[in-house]
Amino acid sequence: MPYLLIDPQETLDYSFDWSQFLDDVGSPGDTINASTWAVTPLGSGSPTEPILSDESNTAATATVFVSNCAAGGVYQLTNTVTTAQGRTAERSIALRCEQR
Repeated sequence: MPYLLIDPQETLDYSFDWSQFLDDVGSPGDTINASTWAVTPLGSGSPTEPILSDESNTAATATVFVSNCAAGGVYQLTNTVTTAQGRTAERSIALRCEQR
């Protein structure tokens, strides 16, 4: 899994576009009903969990802001959605926090 970089002083937004998933498995018109985000430190070099804030979603995208990561930390950021028709899916990305 490739890493996305974030600086310890940054607050950045990360999004997943679920439109392809909704088109592939959903019925026409299925949308995101609920979205949750979680962050998990990966390895012992990630002592502090970043702060997740301003979670939002539209009918096909989910977004969260990430801040307060620890330099040298590596994290898995996971988005779980439930659609209006009851489907549940999960996607993750890896974040590496380093001074830039």
